[in-house]
Amino acid sequence: MLFIAPLASLPLLEASGATTTHYSIPAQVRAADDYFLGRQNLANVRRGIDLLRDSVGRDASDYQSWWRLARFYNFWARRAPDSEKIRLLRQAVECGKKAVALESNRVEGHFWLGASYGLLAEETNLLEGLRLIDPIRQEMETVVRLDQDYEEGSALQILGRLDYRAPFFKGGDKQRSIQLLEECMKRYPDNPQTMLYLADSYLAVGRRTEARTLLENILTLCPDPQYGPEVDDYQAEARHALARNFRTGK
Repeated sequence: MLFIAPLASLPLLEASGATTTHYSIPAQVRAADDYFLGRQNLANVRRGIDLLRDSVGRDASDYQSWWRLARFYNFWARRAPDSEKIRLLRQAVECGKKAVALESNRVEGHFWLGASYGLLAEETNLLEGLRLIDPIRQEMETVVRLDQDYEEGSALQILGRLDYRAPFFKGGDKQRSIQLLEECMKRYPDNPQTMLYLADSYLAVGRRTEARTLLENILTLCPDPQYGPEVDDYQAEARHALARNFRTGK
């Protein structure tokens, strides 16, 4: 229903509130981060999960591992067969909840919990998707309050996407979607996720020329070693959107 698939960064500086602070990250968790760099190979994702599961098995209060587990499961679910997606997303949600329960004033747990709710809303039935709109909005508004720039402003992106996809009786608003996504573009003008979402919102209100320009711009982005798998995904979606919405010369 909602199609929320955030970029997945590897922050070495964990954010808390408006300031950025150094936190000690155990070697085992750093090793999991290394596996996440190779996430295009799902075997690396599973190895990272094994390391993080071992960490929380030793210490159930390990916030660093819980929020990372939510991120790992979120990524895996987006590339898993349909029969496995919901199971993996529920795992991501549970891990995100544990992170938030441990550190309610930290941004990472709220973000990956909300992002996983969003993907779960996409994969489940309509009623479940509608039920999840409010929790998604709550988590992303919390992220904006704690650190608006976390994951290149992805919380604002997701709020904008909610306004695009949600029905009016659940707070959907196409014009507000555009405003939020344009704000993201000002802060991070080369973010392909924002560009893709904003193109959809422009199309919804008839701004076809601007939408087409955004989609074409996505295809010109250079590979990014940190966001490589995600950029590939968004470029593929941009090609599909161009083919679906525009014919040659029109």
